[in-house]
Amino acid sequence: MDLPIDYHDDTFVPFDYSYFAFVYDADKLKNVPHSFEALASMPKDFKIVIQDPRSSTAGLGLLLWVKSIYGDKAGDYWKRLSPHILTITKGWSEAYGLFLKGEADMVLSFTTSPAYHIIEESKTNIKSALFIEGHYSQIEVAGILKSSKNQALSQKFLQFLHSKTFANIIPTANWVYPVTRANPLPKAFETLSKPSKIFLMDGKKVEVHRKAIVGEWLDGVKR
Repeated sequence: MDLPIDYHDDTFVPFDYSYFAFVYDADKLKNVPHSFEALASMPKDFKIVIQDPRSSTAGLGLLLWVKSIYGDKAGDYWKRLSPHILTITKGWSEAYGLFLKGEADMVLSFTTSPAYHIIEESKTNIKSALFIEGHYSQIEVAGILKSSKNQALSQKFLQFLHSKTFANIIPTANWVYPVTRANPLPKAFETLSKPSKIFLMDGKKVEVHRKAIVGEWLDGVKR
C-alpha cells in the first residue's frame, strides 16, 4: 500500500485517502491564508463554510486537525475563528455547493478537490490552500460485517480495492488518491498541493476524546 503514514488495522482495509484543506477560487481570492493563524486574522467580511462534526467526517476531520495543532488551546482558536464562519452545514455537498455559488470565500474540502474542476470542467482557478502547520489526513476504509452471508465474496471485494483496476477508477470517482500506486495518476493530480507535514490522530484516542473535542468546538463557535 502507498499511504502517507503508517496505518494498521485488523478489521478495516484502507482503499483511498486525501487531506483536508480549505478550497478557494483564485480568480476571486487574492489574499490567500496559508495558516490557521492567517485564517483567523482575515478581514471581518472574509467568510468560510465548514461542516458539522456530528454529521460529517470532514467536519470531524477539521476538529481533529485544529486539535492536533493547538492542543489545549483549540477552544480559544475556535472563538477567534468563529466570526469568519458563514454557516455550518450538515454535510460536504451542501457546504461545497454554497462555496461554488459564491456565498463564501473558502470551504472545507480536500487537497484533491481541484482535480475535479481541472478534469471535468477544464478550470484551474479552484485551488486548495497549503497550510504551513500541516494537513490532517482522511483515510477511507472498508470492512466485512460478521453477519455477512457472503464472506468469501466480501474478501474478494476487499482484495479488489487494492487492485490496479480499482486504482484507475477511484481517483476520478471519489477525487482522492488510491492506496495502490500501480498506475500513473491523471496528470491533473500532479498539480495539486501536497502537505509537507501530515496529521492523523490514533482512532482509539479519537473514540475516547471525541465528545470532549466536539464540546470544545461547540463552546467556541456558539454566538
